[in-house]
Amino acid sequence: MDRVPEKLLPKSDREKFLHVPYKDRWNHLKPVIVSLYMGTYPGALKSATLDQVVQFMRTHYSFHAAQSEYPPRFRAWRVSKRIVRTEKEGIVTTLGKRKQPGTSTSQITVRHGDMELAVDAKKLKRYLKGKRPSVEAIMPGFFSSWSLPYKAFISSLSKPPDHASPFGHLESTPAYLNIRALTPGRAFDSPSPTMKLVYQNEKQDLASLFLQGRLMDFVKNINPNDRRTSINYFHDFYLHSFLMAKEWGLEPLSTDFSSDPSTSDRSSEIDLSVPPTQLCKWSVHEESDTDGDIEEDSPRSSFVDSLHNSITSNSFTNTPTDDLPLAQEIVVQTLEAEPKTLELDAWKLAIMAANAELLEDLFKRNNHCLPKGFENFHPFHFAAAFIDGGNKCCEVITSLHLILEPTYAFHHNEDDLGHTILDAFIVSILRSHTSLKPEFVSHGFHSSNRFPGEEKDICGRWDADTPQVRELFKEGYHRIPTKWKHAFCHTAVQAICHSIITIFASPSSPNINALSGLFLRRCTECGMELKLGPLHVIAMTAFYLAESGMRGETLFGALAVMTCLLTLGADESLKVNVSVDKILGAEVSGECHHPSVSALELMQAIPNNIFEGWTEDCQTGWVCLLQTLVRVEAEKDWRPPGNTDESLGSDASGDWDQALEPSANEVMGSQDDSSETSLCIIGCHDELMKLPCRGPAIGLIWATIQGELLTYRRVWEEDAWISINFSMKALRTWLEGDSPTFLTPLVQDPMLQDHSRCGWFYDDGLPFFCAVAGDICVRNFTNMPISSDRMSFIIHYDPLKRLGMR
Repeated sequence: MDRVPEKLLPKSDREKFLHVPYKDRWNHLKPVIVSLYMGTYPGALKSATLDQVVQFMRTHYSFHAAQSEYPPRFRAWRVSKRIVRTEKEGIVTTLGKRKQPGTSTSQITVRHGDMELAVDAKKLKRYLKGKRPSVEAIMPGFFSSWSLPYKAFISSLSKPPDHASPFGHLESTPAYLNIRALTPGRAFDSPSPTMKLVYQNEKQDLASLFLQGRLMDFVKNINPNDRRTSINYFHDFYLHSFLMAKEWGLEPLSTDFSSDPSTSDRSSEIDLSVPPTQLCKWSVHEESDTDGDIEEDSPRSSFVDSLHNSITSNSFTNTPTDDLPLAQEIVVQTLEAEPKTLELDAWKLAIMAANAELLEDLFKRNNHCLPKGFENFHPFHFAAAFIDGGNKCCEVITSLHLILEPTYAFHHNEDDLGHTILDAFIVSILRSHTSLKPEFVSHGFHSSNRFPGEEKDICGRWDADTPQVRELFKEGYHRIPTKWKHAFCHTAVQAICHSIITIFASPSSPNINALSGLFLRRCTECGMELKLGPLHVIAMTAFYLAESGMRGETLFGALAVMTCLLTLGADESLKVNVSVDKILGAEVSGECHHPSVSALELMQAIPNNIFEGWTEDCQTGWVCLLQTLVRVEAEKDWRPPGNTDESLGSDASGDWDQALEPSANEVMGSQDDSSETSLCIIGCHDELMKLPCRGPAIGLIWATIQGELLTYRRVWEEDAWISINFSMKALRTWLEGDSPTFLTPLVQDPMLQDHSRCGWFYDDGLPFFCAVAGDICVRNFTNMPISSDRMSFIIHYDPLKRLGMR
């Protein structure tokens, strides 16, 4: 030691604490030892080495502790000259979040016990230069998840209890750091080289969080301005990619997919108080000579490559990469290292854009293999959320059915929220045609505060790139306003029914009677989880369409979906534990009240005072659903009455009685004349298809529903939601027993071709599961103008051709 620090010398023997036992002298001499070792005494130019401390204490304090005794004492006192790695990381993270001018390493000190250590900028710089940013594996499908711009994204987040921010408590400065505030009004130079490295390190860390798909950690760790920039940046990519997916395969393909909301000036032209048109689009199936196999021809370029090029070139936005809070070059490097990373994003975008041709092309280009991360993706649930009945009907569901293994839906019927594929379709109905809140339908929607597919209208009136939708989200709305919605329309009903048929009219279909994950309740007394069956969920859907549905609701759609499910094998006798009190919000505490009931009994339990508060159309529709279930129960053991004219629906067509009495070559399946399958002329009740054969009443209802769906749409806003050919009042009268037949034009004229007793139109003894108007109509009476720009044509898919049955 060059110079003895006089301030640390003892002024008397008493200050040497020689009268104190040796083991107690450590604490008495601690201020001198620590000040000397750390160099914190007045006038210190540098700290003493350990050897110098030992020598000084021996010479001036007669304290003869061995050198090896000092380090354990320093650790106990939390005294260290070194800033360890965790502390360096804390320093870098803390400084990295402070972007204001003048931020410097000189502002920050590290607290070691009672001591404050200054940060050595050179050492910190060496530490940062020695770090090597790791190239993370990207979470598949994350790039296509940014469907909301900043304001809508923030408003969609649920706030934790007692938190002002949806991000909860933000990470505070570590307790071992002390930060000196900047002097107000002082002029500052540009960031030092060390601070530039600090900021670059922060960008690299944020890039790592992003690539791992840790969305909330990513947005929590950036300031509000950077949060806005980054969320809007990736939303720009989402919109650009969605538009590209929607137009992919069209000729000529557009080269301009610019959809940057931050530069769009559409707001001055858009009045959000005026809802979009209430008139749907509609899609019409056309006959095809193909059997549904995937075509081998593909566009020359690769959609995945185009996504990759958009990111690397930054061509999808006007936001410079230097303005991003994360290191974009690391994202690019990761994509270069894993070129197939964007394949799952491409699949998601194809489904969202309802581009079945693109979906098939992606599968073919990947050598008929599924993309990485597909095991955590639920394609049928996802497609149900983005179903585009107005433009594509069931086309995307059909393509997935063709692409994936025949048993895929069977093995993947339930998603991570416990929702079945059927549930996903029901959610789309409730999202589009009621005012219900997402969390009421499923607890799984609580965190996002919105339904899946919110930006996609089921009947084709808008999608993510529609100017009104973009302006709505830009203004901070994260859900579609109720006044934009309308009644459960024929376009939506047809898309839902055709999709359900595609999923469940298959030898390897999932269990149609699997319990639902919607409207879950739990008994607060016994703890039982109360799950609904599929027909119970349809009953609840009808209830909420009547209770919280849109003006003009008739419940025709709910009746169509219920009848469709019944013809596909939904079990009307299935009973589950249900608490009507819980559903209606009138639960009585202190007792269990969740009897085991069927769907019919659940409907019968709805109080009259609620029923009487509905519109006349909804009351009629509700009775039709209820009486349909009554009739199903009554016709369980139905047999044709021989050569009499007493059969239900004998007026359906001139050949209805003949359709109920099979000839020898019409008998399909079992050869036992007493068996149910031998009584129906169509071949979907054998061991391959295993579909039930309902009685003629349900068959007549299903046949006329198909006739109505394939021939009528609202062309003008003043048009009725149901055509004059299908009367819900007449159906109610017949089902309640006040009329011997279903007195509606579709049946009386007659307007429909012959159909089987269970309601399927057929050819050569085989049913048309997704019939076209030409298959079922005696003559052309559709009201849909072919020249309308609201009409689109899609290829008719026949699953029986794929099975080699037709």
